[in-house]
Amino acid sequence: MTLSEISRFQPRAWKIISRSFEADRMAGTYLLHGSVGTGRWLTALAIGALLNCEGVVKDDSGLRVPCGECRHCRTIADLNFEGLLFAVPLPPHKSVNERLELTTAFLADKRDNPFKIMKSASSVTIPIEVARQIKKDLARRVGGEFRRIVLFYDMELMRQSSADALLKMIEEPPPDTTIILTSSRLEAILPTILSRSQKIKIDRIPEQVTQSYLAANGYASETRNRLYSRLSDGSIGLALEMLNGVDDDGASSRAVGFMLFKSLISESKPETVSHLNDLISSRNKGEAETLLKFWQSLIRDCAAYAVTGDESDIINVDFSHELIKVSPKFSEPATALSMAGEIKITLADLSLNVHIPGALTRLALKLKANLDLRN
Repeated sequence: MTLSEISRFQPRAWKIISRSFEADRMAGTYLLHGSVGTGRWLTALAIGALLNCEGVVKDDSGLRVPCGECRHCRTIADLNFEGLLFAVPLPPHKSVNERLELTTAFLADKRDNPFKIMKSASSVTIPIEVARQIKKDLARRVGGEFRRIVLFYDMELMRQSSADALLKMIEEPPPDTTIILTSSRLEAILPTILSRSQKIKIDRIPEQVTQSYLAANGYASETRNRLYSRLSDGSIGLALEMLNGVDDDGASSRAVGFMLFKSLISESKPETVSHLNDLISSRNKGEAETLLKFWQSLIRDCAAYAVTGDESDIINVDFSHELIKVSPKFSEPATALSMAGEIKITLADLSLNVHIPGALTRLALKLKANLDLRN
């Protein structure tokens, strides 16, 4: 895919950007906010390409988009554009060289797949040294006719000191520079930064668009593409995690397990039953037991947060934002206790070598009925 296809993934957001471009009223700072894996990174690059494209074109709906073919568009897509500066979350490191290596690895992953959800076993932050270096780079005059683009990815992971340095940059923007911030948690951004940025919501991607993307990139079968497109709830990144299979730390199996849990909580119909039968092997008792134990921990997290409102109580921190959103369904302690009890019964049944699909079907219907009864 090229950056010229951006409006296919984010039609509403891109309409705002295209109209601003046509009116010559592009903002100095943008804040792109939305769920992980929905295209915040891709949209940021597309804005940079639009502002530097040597031959802007119109797409089928009449929106202005970068051509995707000129030198500037190609180098921005390859993340090699001389006017493109990045500040990305990094794990702890001890030297400048190590920081550069970590940044290079991050960008390589994003170059290969702009929808990839970036995770780390370590606590990651946007270091203040990166913000300071960007400030120095912007102070230098450069040759050539282009607009510099500064991309701060996952702003909620920026330290307070780094955010203060950024605020000064926004208040006095360098000439010929556009700053683009992205975040999946708008409430975690400093109010002063929010007030000085043009906020654009990055929507969840339509299910059919996700399916087409997965098919065009050679992922799995049509049946699995359709299933994961539905389970991913508008996040191509989450669909890719599920399709890529279980990796060394089990991240992909966790993604599948979480999306099944979310489907159970959110779907108006008990579609989780068919999803379970499609995904869990009828002969793999261990896979079923792992899923149910994971569900137990998710229920515990939702119930704990519903009672305390303290995010530090959440064990499954990689899903904390989504768990907080569904936690109100567990405001009654009896809900979590009943659901945990049903899972415990099913785990005992599995140890007796019962029919796995039948046991999971029964459990999903019981859990769904429990939620519907108490909410």
